[in-house]
Amino acid sequence: MLLACSLAVPAGAATSIWPARETSQSELISDYRSLRCRQSPPAAYTGSLQIDSKYDQTDASKSTLRRLSRESEQVRKRLTDYQRGLLQIVTRFERASGAEEVNYSLACLDQWLAAWAGPGALLSTDTSSTGKAVRKWSLAAIASGLMKVRALSDNEYELSAVQRDWLRRLTDAVIVDYGPRQTLSFDWFNNHDYWAAWAVSASAMLLNRDDYLRWANTTLRLAFAQMVPGQNGDYMQLPLETARGELAVEYTHYALIPLVLLAEAAEVNGSPLSDMERQRLGRLVNFAVLGVATPGRLPELSEPQKRPGGHKMIWLLPFLKQQPEHLLAQSLYREEKDETGSYSQVGGDIRFFYMDIE
Repeated sequence: MLLACSLAVPAGAATSIWPARETSQSELISDYRSLRCRQSPPAAYTGSLQIDSKYDQTDASKSTLRRLSRESEQVRKRLTDYQRGLLQIVTRFERASGAEEVNYSLACLDQWLAAWAGPGALLSTDTSSTGKAVRKWSLAAIASGLMKVRALSDNEYELSAVQRDWLRRLTDAVIVDYGPRQTLSFDWFNNHDYWAAWAVSASAMLLNRDDYLRWANTTLRLAFAQMVPGQNGDYMQLPLETARGELAVEYTHYALIPLVLLAEAAEVNGSPLSDMERQRLGRLVNFAVLGVATPGRLPELSEPQKRPGGHKMIWLLPFLKQQPEHLLAQSLYREEKDETGSYSQVGGDIRFFYMDIE
């Protein structure tokens, strides 16, 4: 029944959660492909994705950091440099106030994407579990950023056929990586799977692929089934995130980002949450907020908690759009509103799309 419910996304639906609109930037767009970007991207990375985890795997809570191998550090730096550069270009576009800056930014974005799309970067089948994770985080960041540019350019920014094919192949690789995990019988179905689903969902909304939406929606519904009631109040928690020791609250917030965005994508694309799912999401938010405000009240937390950074509370924006009456979320947002709203893994600053939640 759970999986049948997840297939309710209607055929042909791939509506973006951030719809296109006229902006000061969109009115200034001209032939940006005729311009040359002076910023060169890092060379496309087409090598092995055998990357080490930053956490000591002998620690059951996976909360102890360890030193990475030189090779893993080099690969991570190459990918980080590329994503950071793309985000800077996206940010430059959204802040541009003149035609020259608008079109130069889009030229750079187009050329940076082409530089990695043409050689087929990040598509290696020689992967470790961390390599698969890095691939899906990369897709999430790239696809989210492009969704934002498409919206703010009023759909004037267009992907080339080569770029679309690269995003399709990256998405298919993420589905191959995480498809076998897409069941509650998999012992480690957790935030990695939620983020993989968001990466696939963002790509679906870019490429108009309802089949990708259905795949992502399955993970969302499984996550609701995975939540368990709290021991001391009206909240629910995700056991595998709560098991992260001092990082339990941080990882709950981290898991909420893709889950809340997936819920918004499902709503926009014709598969809204049931009343029970809506309640469960609200109660998971209760746990996340209480874990910041009064962690001592939560018996599930076995040790003092590391406070999540404001960027990991970015889920508050789409959540308060969905459940504006949620009192605990309102209280956390009032406290954190100046610190939250931008995160590289969802394309940078997304406050523009949620200005009505004040």
